[in-house]
Amino acid sequence: MLNANEQKMVSARLTRWSGLALMLAGLLIAIPTLFHPSDADPRAFQSVAWTPVHALLIAGAILSLFGLLGLYRAQAERTGVLGLAGFVLGLIGTALVVAVLVVDAFVIPVLAADPAGQRLLDSAGPLFGGALGLVFLLMGVTFALGTILLGFATARAGVLPRWAGALILVGGPLLGFTPPLPTLAGMAGALLLGSGYLWAGYAIWAGQAAGAVAQPRGVSATQ
Repeated sequence: MLNANEQKMVSARLTRWSGLALMLAGLLIAIPTLFHPSDADPRAFQSVAWTPVHALLIAGAILSLFGLLGLYRAQAERTGVLGLAGFVLGLIGTALVVAVLVVDAFVIPVLAADPAGQRLLDSAGPLFGGALGLVFLLMGVTFALGTILLGFATARAGVLPRWAGALILVGGPLLGFTPPLPTLAGMAGALLLGSGYLWAGYAIWAGQAAGAVAQPRGVSATQ
């Protein structure tokens, strides 16, 4: 059993490492999106870049699940109920993003390559017009609302850089609602959200939020 001081040391280290995860998530959200084929292109699903881009985005979304834990932990005492609500919705929304991206990366290209499967890709077809379409909608709404609340709570709390919170607040909804928003809006959202995650993650990793994470004596930001 760990004593209280050891538990605090472990918690501080986990929070710091989650900052690194958030930094990597920001990079893997922002950079691959720059190479995302346009949704206006009917052959986009068959593009050489489609699967690699989505595979990197999956990795970024998984890393952000760990990063969000540290983002909330670093400022929990200052963000209150608003931050908690944003954290929970952001976590659920990001988990749904992972599921949706798996479908995007590995299922849709197979259907697009098969003439018999192409009719399933119609927005009003049996696939997207049914339960899967509701999952996509739930993902967009939950992810957008979570990033709005968490970004606003971060900017208001002032524990982490306020502008990082503002970038998360603006970028999350733009990315979460693409489509139906155009590809350029999604790219802008990914760059803003990724930058916000990178900035906030670096602040956590570098110990700039040390005042919010009660670290025991002898635990430095570089430990």
